[in-house]
Amino acid sequence: MPNGVEKSFGVTAGSPQPATSRHSHSASEATNAVPHGDRLAGLDVLRLLAALAVVLFHFGYAGPTRGTSVTHFPEIAAFSKYGFLGVDLFFLISGYVITASAQGRTWHQFAVARALRLYPAYVVCMTITALVVICLGTRGPDVTPTRWLANLTMVAPAFGQPFMDGAYWSIVVEMVFYGWVGVMIALGLFERRLLTILAIWLAVAALNETIIQSRVVRLGLCSEYAGLFASGILIQRLRAGERSLLAWGLLGLAFSLGMLHVFEVQRIFATLYGDGVDREILWTLHLGMYALFIGALWLSRWVHATPAVLTIGALTYPLYLIHQHVGYALIDTLAPLAGSGNALAISVGCVVIVAFIVQRWLEPAGRAIFKRALAHIPERSSIAVSMPNR
Repeated sequence: MPNGVEKSFGVTAGSPQPATSRHSHSASEATNAVPHGDRLAGLDVLRLLAALAVVLFHFGYAGPTRGTSVTHFPEIAAFSKYGFLGVDLFFLISGYVITASAQGRTWHQFAVARALRLYPAYVVCMTITALVVICLGTRGPDVTPTRWLANLTMVAPAFGQPFMDGAYWSIVVEMVFYGWVGVMIALGLFERRLLTILAIWLAVAALNETIIQSRVVRLGLCSEYAGLFASGILIQRLRAGERSLLAWGLLGLAFSLGMLHVFEVQRIFATLYGDGVDREILWTLHLGMYALFIGALWLSRWVHATPAVLTIGALTYPLYLIHQHVGYALIDTLAPLAGSGNALAISVGCVVIVAFIVQRWLEPAGRAIFKRALAHIPERSSIAVSMPNR
């Protein structure tokens, strides 16, 4: 939740096709490997909006409120605190994208695609964050070799170390979701029993979020965000030709779970920030988030995957990874010299530029190294491994 908010998703691809098709394009394929006509370019633009909403949340509200940034922006705090919903939008998009990505793949192909998409950019951005915090000496995390090494695993808390950046929590949620998708692919259940599994998952999630409140279930089954992931999955299936009443009913349940999550959001804000969020506003924004998502799918019929749109889609992940503590350090360094408003504008521009540099040059170099390492891992499947670049 909003303790440090994110997103990490593959490039959106796939056009409507029959539910029985096994030839969807990967959501994580390279920009130059995905035919432009098969990309949902509207989702690339929507992902940038989601990332910028999270940036606004951190810079305008979360950092100043929790003391990780000393520069305050009272004029935007009242609405920037709702920017955490950008993460919810990322999870909704992820459900859609991963469903398209998983079809027609072995579990090994799926795992390799996800690893190549997530890990190289993560290592680069995590290291840049550590170096900036060390150099600027602001209120960022205490950077030590042990902390950096633990963060290389992407699950630093499992080794007794905090994340290098609090936003990384959402990547762990994504990884758990990907893990279960991989298991279902390996068992042959993802396409044959998808609706049954979704029904069970949503039922367990609803029970846990309303009555049981088990942290193990919440972490192990992503029950807190099950409604968002499941909504994306179901919208992809409906758009691909699924017409059963069960699918529509499950989508209604998934949407309702998202609305129910508002109460957990209120509890978290009270605990972390000593502040409240308006329930009616959250419900309205939740509905608006779904409307934006559907609108982006619809607009993809007319929005073309131009080089600019492809770049937008590619830089959202590194932007999410790198913006928080790098941005805090820049804002607090520049504010005494240029004023808080100018510091905010310059810092947002800087993290966008750094994200562009990462996705354009640094991430591809890291991916090439990681790809060569993965090539030595044998695939236990009759289908050859495809090593997508994105």
